[in-house]
Amino acid sequence: MSEARKVAINPSFLMNAPAQGFSQAIRTGDTVYCSGQVSRAEGLEAQAREAFTNVRSLLAYAGATMADIVKITIYTTDPDCWSKTAALRNEYLKPPFPAITMVVVKGLALAEFLIEIDVTAVIGAGS
Repeated sequence: MSEARKVAINPSFLMNAPAQGFSQAIRTGDTVYCSGQVSRAEGLEAQAREAFTNVRSLLAYAGATMADIVKITIYTTDPDCWSKTAALRNEYLKPPFPAITMVVVKGLALAEFLIEIDVTAVIGAGS
């Protein structure tokens, strides 16, 4: 059995995560673990759209697609987030849908953040 190497994925078009002490994503073998993506846009739906766009860009940089996502965790401060973002999720995610967990929290890293999305993808799983 070969050892899987851990490779940091930090595209320059996203926040400088290493300066903050983390990586935007880690790839090991064909699995990509993405850090939570956020947005400073106005409103939940706008933040969700930008966060999903960041996820898509980050996955592409790592060699994966949205179809390769196997697990999503969504953290939100809005208890109505599930219904408010349903149409948006369906723009970015297609059947077979990934496993999703949504957690309503008191707050995120900054008070202006209403949603944070992290994903795990397996390259080629969506083919």
